[in-house]
Amino acid sequence: MSTHSTTAPPPGHDTGRSRPRPAHPAAVVQVLEARSFTEGEPRIVLIRAEPHWNGPRLLPLGGGRTAHIATAVSPLAVLDTLSGWERTDTGERDVLAVLTDVEEADLGPGLLARVYRNRVYPIESWAVVRRLFGAVDLDPRLTAESWAAEALIDAAGQEKWPKTPGTVLSRDTALSRLAAGRLSTTAHRLDPDRLDLHALMAWSLAPGAVERVASLRDQERRGLASWLADPDRVGLRAHQALTALFGLFEAGHGADAVPMGLVCAALWGEKAPAGVDRARGRAELKFGGRRLDDDSFAAFGAETEDYVRILLTTRSADVTEDEPVLSGPDPRALMARADALIREMGAEDAAAASDLLETGQRARYGAVARALTACVPSRPDKTPAERRIRDLKRTVDHLAGHELSRLASHRATMTRIRMAQRLVHWLGRPPVTAFATAAEAVQQHITTYGWVDLAHGWITDGDHTHPELPGALAALSTAVQARRHTLDEAFATRLAEETRSGAAPRDALVVEDFARRVLAPVVKPARPSSTGNPPLLLVVLDGASAAVAAALAEQLRTRSWAEYDPVADTAGDRRRRGMLAALPTITRASRGSLFAGELTEIDQQEERRRFAAHRFWGGADVRLFHKADLRGDAGHGLGSELAEALADPGTHVAVVVNTIDDRLGEDRAMSHWQLNELLGMEQLLAQARTTGRALVITADHGHVIDHGTDKESVPDALSARHRRGTTPAGRGETVLAGRRVVAEGQRITALWDTGLRYGNRQAGYHGGVALAEAAIPVLAFAPYGAPVPKGWRELGPQRPSWWSLKDEAVTGTENPATQTPGTTPPARRTPSAAELRKKAEEQQAAEHETGQGALLSFDEVSTAEPTGTTAPPQPAPASAAEQLTEALRASDIMNAQLGALPRPEEFDTVAKAVQALVDAHGILPVTVVAERAGKRAARAPGFAATLQRVLNYDQAEVLTLTDNGRSLRLDVPLLRRQFRLDTTDGARP
Repeated sequence: MSTHSTTAPPPGHDTGRSRPRPAHPAAVVQVLEARSFTEGEPRIVLIRAEPHWNGPRLLPLGGGRTAHIATAVSPLAVLDTLSGWERTDTGERDVLAVLTDVEEADLGPGLLARVYRNRVYPIESWAVVRRLFGAVDLDPRLTAESWAAEALIDAAGQEKWPKTPGTVLSRDTALSRLAAGRLSTTAHRLDPDRLDLHALMAWSLAPGAVERVASLRDQERRGLASWLADPDRVGLRAHQALTALFGLFEAGHGADAVPMGLVCAALWGEKAPAGVDRARGRAELKFGGRRLDDDSFAAFGAETEDYVRILLTTRSADVTEDEPVLSGPDPRALMARADALIREMGAEDAAAASDLLETGQRARYGAVARALTACVPSRPDKTPAERRIRDLKRTVDHLAGHELSRLASHRATMTRIRMAQRLVHWLGRPPVTAFATAAEAVQQHITTYGWVDLAHGWITDGDHTHPELPGALAALSTAVQARRHTLDEAFATRLAEETRSGAAPRDALVVEDFARRVLAPVVKPARPSSTGNPPLLLVVLDGASAAVAAALAEQLRTRSWAEYDPVADTAGDRRRRGMLAALPTITRASRGSLFAGELTEIDQQEERRRFAAHRFWGGADVRLFHKADLRGDAGHGLGSELAEALADPGTHVAVVVNTIDDRLGEDRAMSHWQLNELLGMEQLLAQARTTGRALVITADHGHVIDHGTDKESVPDALSARHRRGTTPAGRGETVLAGRRVVAEGQRITALWDTGLRYGNRQAGYHGGVALAEAAIPVLAFAPYGAPVPKGWRELGPQRPSWWSLKDEAVTGTENPATQTPGTTPPARRTPSAAELRKKAEEQQAAEHETGQGALLSFDEVSTAEPTGTTAPPQPAPASAAEQLTEALRASDIMNAQLGALPRPEEFDTVAKAVQALVDAHGILPVTVVAERAGKRAARAPGFAATLQRVLNYDQAEVLTLTDNGRSLRLDVPLLRRQFRLDTTDGARP
């Protein structure tokens, strides 16, 4: 007898009755285990099931019994199977199970009399499910799902259900296992314990997901979708989103589920424009006959956007140089598909408002480009309208709010746009047409125009992210260069006059005095009775401009280096210093003069000898290293002699780094440098931090970048930017003659126009007298926690006020702290009373909007009685800082806080500290705050603690320490709220 299957009817064969399902081994065992055989009863059991068997030929039963499996597709086949079994010599405990789809009525009483209890036994599906899971009972909510029993039994052929002995099998346990087993694909396995919305969105993107859903019977497919989207399981919002997702699968568009979710966000989201009804209708067709309300479409869109944002963040965070290609869904591809679908539906306007789709970002890029173009003044003496500047800020902020704008792939473009925005702020300041002295021009270049050059370098790099951006950036670049052209001409005029006459401010810092005035006070050994200064590291970045220095200083500040003013022999406010290069601004003349301590032209060997031999070192060990000394052997970051000198705290070290100057000879310049791009710089900084060295960074001259230059053919060129002067000065040139000219006859002709050159075109040039060439930056830093040289004064933030991208940067003049001390401001007319009132109102409005004080600068008011008027001049309005401190003076809370101090403190001292912080936009070094309040630097930490006790009323963090305790940050809005300051006192609540 054969116990294997007889051929079943072909698929689609119409038997005239419903066909039973295939039998699972567990179902057969369940039917047989429920039967008890008495002596003499037939051991043949007919089971109603599909007459097809792919399981084992023998199944073990309880009590040591064995079941033999056979199939029969007709009454004749049943008879043949029974006859064969009866002829077989089987054990007494063996049982024959015959799977057949023949009805009892078709078998006849003769056949039925030969089988167990004269009948065909159905498979009890839920009993089989209970056995499959090893459960003692079933959740009534599960048995209410009539479709689930057969699905669980069918799926058991592919899945091994986890046993839950002694428990009640819950609906969620069973259906989560079923859903994970039925829907998982080869490429994407679902976790039955994590079948949330985002997990199902990820699964919908896997190859084969659509086919897996389509392979399910209708009842099972709809039942699983209903359970997966059950609001009691996932919540209302996810229910709405999952209902939409499975609606797309039902309609055959499951592969586009996530892109369609993004389409729904654009059409039904909060920012959807009016007039999208037709596009919505087209989108609804994608969901087939599924009826969804607007809330469901909106929820589906919002949840899909959240999921794609997570993909973007995760993918951006996981990209490394070692593994640049990531597996999993590509969010950019999903957004591109969504954009294509939106175009099909004619909903481009809706996509343009999206915070996620590339269409939305492109629209915002275009708006920024147009707003930027509108800000470009037509002439150097014109300034952009404040309204247009504010429009630009609004469009840039809108662009920055787009999700794609936060990605690393758009970081450079966003930085470029923000640099353009800062340049517009600068162009909004009144233009400067003359300088009182060349030293003033140099200092202004360090504090302002070098930052202009830094920003300008970014925009001239070009950007093709959007077709309108290049034209907007080019127009802005032209306007900036025109304004800078005026400044360079004014500087060259003043420099030529001072060089010829020898007249210059006595305390002006020049390159030949740098070692004596800046380095010697640090290097000179201390008296035996006093504590000495830390060892010095001087880094001379050959060719570094003020723009380069500004960028590098910002990077150092983020690495826990504190910046200082290293010049202590002049009066006036502390500031980042600049010095004037030797003329011409070439390496042999200006660097030679720096190391020699006098105006001269020398080579490297002589630089090393003369620098180490200065008498003002007081016998200290000072060593100079050049480019060749930077390169170490394999595995060593620096040359051995340099490394040994840096490790010795008794040796002061100077190093020349040529990376920037070398790059000028190439085809394209670097407009913005990183510390790690400078040869040996990272290793030098690490050694300086380890040994607690004071760090001074300077240059021998600056440089100008070629943003498009014309070549001037001259017979006597000595460099790309200066010549002997055998012919009269032409356009863009000036004659320099005098003691500071290191050339034959102490006379040269040099270019000040940055658009001209004498030699072949290259990345950049020096040798001329543009501000960027002649102004040398001087940076001084010390590691946090390390000793600081005597006389050095800590600096606060050095960015100019217009660098800020906040509202207050739109209007006003330069921060007074950045102006050069000792210069006479141009005469100003006396404003009228109406103007004064308007300015005061504007200032209070700005404070209200920004929560910051002292952010708008106003014209100084003359105390002279105006002529031609009958009314006396009105008093100048109090500054925002003064208004704030006067309100504090009247505050009962402030008086109580002062009275609670263990040691008395005058309110005026606190007021000075608050005013200093407000004037500095809320943050200053602790030592600076103490000095402004009239305290000694040694008492700065204690004074900071006192200020915190006074201002941090009710434990609110009004005044906090930052930068590892080196700076104080004042939260002005919180100060006003905590001390309940009234608007009538000049401050808002």
